[in-house]
Amino acid sequence: MAFGRGLPLLAVAWIGCGRDDKAPETAPPPGVEIEKRCLTLAKLCGDKSKHVEKMADECKQAATKQQAKSCVDKAMAVYDCYERDVCGKGDKVWTLGDLEVLSTRHKACAAEQTALHTCMGDKP
Repeated sequence: MAFGRGLPLLAVAWIGCGRDDKAPETAPPPGVEIEKRCLTLAKLCGDKSKHVEKMADECKQAATKQQAKSCVDKAMAVYDCYERDVCGKGDKVWTLGDLEVLSTRHKACAAEQTALHTCMGDKP
């Protein structure tokens, strides 16, 4: 009789041990996502290939600081706005700083820039 009562418990233990679950998928670290975003921004907004490389490098350096302060989402919003409202307006863009200057000139992306500067603790 004692064996009969333990059989269901034994079956549950055996089934639980026999599983071959895959490790849960993890999202890429935020740094990987923003580095890809930097390259996209540079390709869409940069004037020439040397400027694209320079802008992508600047953006990646800034991304390190943005990650450290948990401001990646704010940076992504700024980059989205730059692509949407600043790039391709006929102005030459050589550096990441040029985008901020041009956005001011075109009266675009002010809210996004302010949010990023506030998050980073910078003066706008």
